[in-house]
Amino acid sequence: MESIVCKPLYKAPKRLQRMLLPLQIYDVTLGYRPGKQMQQADTLSRAYLPGKPQGHTSREVESVNMVYQLPITDSRKQAIQAHTTSDSTLQTLITIIHNGWPQSKNYLPQCVTPYYQCRDELTVQDGVVIRGERVVVPKTLRREMLDKIHSSHLGIDGCLRRARECLYWPGMNAELKDYIQTCDVCASVGTNQPKEPLMPHAIERRPWSKVGVDLFHVHDRNYVVTVDYFSGFWEIDFLQDTTSNSVIHKLKGQFARHGIPDVCMSDNGPQFSSYEFKQFARD
Repeated sequence: MESIVCKPLYKAPKRLQRMLLPLQIYDVTLGYRPGKQMQQADTLSRAYLPGKPQGHTSREVESVNMVYQLPITDSRKQAIQAHTTSDSTLQTLITIIHNGWPQSKNYLPQCVTPYYQCRDELTVQDGVVIRGERVVVPKTLRREMLDKIHSSHLGIDGCLRRARECLYWPGMNAELKDYIQTCDVCASVGTNQPKEPLMPHAIERRPWSKVGVDLFHVHDRNYVVTVDYFSGFWEIDFLQDTTSNSVIHKLKGQFARHGIPDVCMSDNGPQFSSYEFKQFARD
C-alpha cells in the first residue's frame, strides 16, 4: 500500500482507485505498523458495526470492468483472452496476482520476474492481465501488435506513444525500436541526425608547440595529463584538488621544463574556462 499511495492515482489498481480518490483532498502519509503495535485499531476492527445493505448504485460502480474501457474491438479482446489462456507465463502471473506477491522477486519463477517492478499496477479482469490502463499482451500476439502499431510508419517516437496508450509487455520499447530500425520505409524518410565528421589537427613542426590538457580520476585521486601533439610525449601530475589554481600551478611546472606551447587544447571544462585560466593564458 505504501508504494501504491506514492504513485499517481491512475496507476493504482482499479479496485483501489475508488478508495484512494476521496483521500486526494487530504495530505495523507501512509506508513506500515505491525498489528501488535495498533491495539486500538485492532480492537475497533473486531467490534465492527452491523453492515448496511449495499445499494444498487454501489453494486453498479463496483461492476465496472476495465477490459470494456480499452480501445480494442470485441474480436481483439476475445483473441487476447484466448492467447492469455494458452500463455504459460501469463497464467503463472495470474496465479501470483490472485494469491499475492512475495516479499522479494527471488522467490518468483524466472518467467515472471520482469513483472515484479510493476506488481502494484497489475490486475486480472475477464481472464486478461491489465497494467493500469494497458493490456498485457501475450507472447504469441506481440509480433502482430508490432505490425499494427507500425502500420502507419510513424517513426520510433510516434509508435512508442501509440503503444504506451494501451499495450504493455516487458521489453516492449526495445522490441519496438529494433523492429522500426529494420524498416526500409522509415529509414528512407527518417530524420536521423548525421554523425559529426572528424576534425583532424594539423601536423606540428616542432615539439611542444601544441599540447592537449585534460583531467582524469583514478582510485580516488585526481590528475592532470599533458600530451605533446608532435611527439606524443605525455606527462602526468597529481592534483590536490581540481580548482583552476591547482591546474595552473602544475602546468607552470611543465611549461618551465619543456617550454611554453603556442596552443593549449582542452575540453573547455570549468578549470579551463575560468577567469584565472584565461588570465594565465594571456600572461
